Amino acid sequence: MAPQNNDTSPAFVLYFPDAVRVAGETIQGRVELNVALAQDEGIEDLHVNLRGSIVTTIIESNFDGSNTKHERAIELINSEKLLWERGTAFPDPGSHILVLPFKFKLPTDLPPSFHLCVLHHEAIISYTLEVVGSRPGLFRKDHLVRKIFPVLPAASPTQVLAKKSLKRGWNGVWKTISIERKIRQGIWGDHSHARIEVKIPDLESFPRATALPLTLCIETRTKSMARTNSPEDKPNKPMFPAPPTQTGDVELFFEREASIRAQRQNGTAIDSFRTYGAFGDPSNSVQSAIEAEWIPDPERQNYGVWKRTVRFETKVTLPFAPTFSTETIECKYFLNFAVAFPGMGNNVELHVPIQLDPAHACPSFAMNYADVPPEGPPPPLDELPPPAYSTRQEISIQ
Repeated sequence: MAPQNNDTSPAFVLYFPDAVRVAGETIQGRVELNVALAQDEGIEDLHVNLRGSIVTTIIESNFDGSNTKHERAIELINSEKLLWERGTAFPDPGSHILVLPFKFKLPTDLPPSFHLCVLHHEAIISYTLEVVGSRPGLFRKDHLVRKIFPVLPAASPTQVLAKKSLKRGWNGVWKTISIERKIRQGIWGDHSHARIEVKIPDLESFPRATALPLTLCIETRTKSMARTNSPEDKPNKPMFPAPPTQTGDVELFFEREASIRAQRQNGTAIDSFRTYGAFGDPSNSVQSAIEAEWIPDPERQNYGVWKRTVRFETKVTLPFAPTFSTETIECKYFLNFAVAFPGMGNNVELHVPIQLDPAHACPSFAMNYADVPPEGPPPPLDELPPPAYSTRQEISIQ
């Protein structure tokens, strides 16, 4: 447990384990106070504060070129505990260090930690521990140590069971989402067809940070042609539209859409993350191609279309906050699949709404001492991606 001290004062140090916390959990830590230094620096008392808040900001551009800032803050937690007062407690003989343990009970209904910043929109849900050394007197600044830590809602027994089912390998029912488009290689001529179909487990929602199996099927049908033509009309040049042959030809993005309210201003901000480790990584995908099938035209003898199909199987992990809604932020998620075919405007995209659930139950234990790790680790910090890792951004103002 690394010490936290972002002030110049060495008089006290905060020790609080780096881990994702779960709503309803009892969190514990300690402050080590050097009493002699605290007296030298004029510290009269020491408090630890637990704070949580939702802050939404929308910057409105005015006709005269100026900006108007709309901001709203909602307090989620504000709890304070006195750890020490001058003259009330002293370290053991031979030591200058006084160990001051503390603990707080997190409310059970907390929304997840969240950060989204797109152009003139920002939404932040944050939780903070602050240790304040009070120094009364004119021109004397209090000493402060602050640590931000992530919080996730607790998973229900049903949600924990869904996570276990996916980790063992999904053996249940699958659901299918698809889209089909007409495309053509040039400006003139008959249309061909391209279809994207995605199969995922038939669940209303999915546990976050858990490998989600999915199958992507891409089917193409040529324009009507004579039976004498084959799917390969030129050496090593498949007939349009050829399905992708490599995983890198398929793009998969995870999209966040947040409806934000700040004072009287409303807006929608969108950002997206490329899901590395899915279709962009051949080692994480299984690809299979079905032999080209001739489909005759019932109205024209010796005419028809060639149907070609390729299938990709992979797993994608989504380490994002569970889907949530508060008074000023409503967050929705989508899986976006995109395949680009030659020609202008021939990209075919499929948008799949997806709801993420918490994946970890609230710990049922209570640690007796801040340095004793619990049985069963909390959600790891690396499940939370850096908020700046964004590849595409959109915005709309209402």
